[in-house]
Amino acid sequence: MLALWVIATTVLAWRGFFQPAAGATVPPIGVDLIVVVLALALSLIVSASLRRMLRNQANLIRLHVWRLEGLVFLILMVQGRVPALWALPAGLGDVLVGATALWVARRLERPGGRRRAIAWTLFGMADLIVAVALGVMTNPGPTQVFHTIPNAELLTQYPLALAPTFLVPLAFTLHVASLLQLRRGTWDGE
Repeated sequence: MLALWVIATTVLAWRGFFQPAAGATVPPIGVDLIVVVLALALSLIVSASLRRMLRNQANLIRLHVWRLEGLVFLILMVQGRVPALWALPAGLGDVLVGATALWVARRLERPGGRRRAIAWTLFGMADLIVAVALGVMTNPGPTQVFHTIPNAELLTQYPLALAPTFLVPLAFTLHVASLLQLRRGTWDGE
């Protein structure tokens, strides 16, 4: 399912599906993000096998090392291709989460490790929420609040559109899975 999702998202992004149409009231990336997060949440709820696969807390945390890709956002900002208002919090937040993932995972079983992992997970989720919100608010269209130069239109184009349409919902879902287990000790009903 993951492979099909990334292929479909890649094809849609490559064809310009996530670029907002003139006069559109809702950004396509916003719709995609809501639909995908709901589908992933439903998958976690109904699939015991998926929950079993996501049971290893340290591995869930380690998976966030990929967020070091936030460096790309900072490079694009320096090149003047994306707004600093978006790139600084999104890029720095991702880099911080990615750079500390292995450290948090290694210390999970030590005293205070669970509490540290919860704080790290909440920070990672907040970073994703801030990045999406600022991306929407700096992108041309009816949801634009901040008129920056450059704007965030590049985030709706391939390949950057894969960040908000694939990577963000996947990372957010992994954070939710982590948080539920860290708070409860395990999945409900298992």
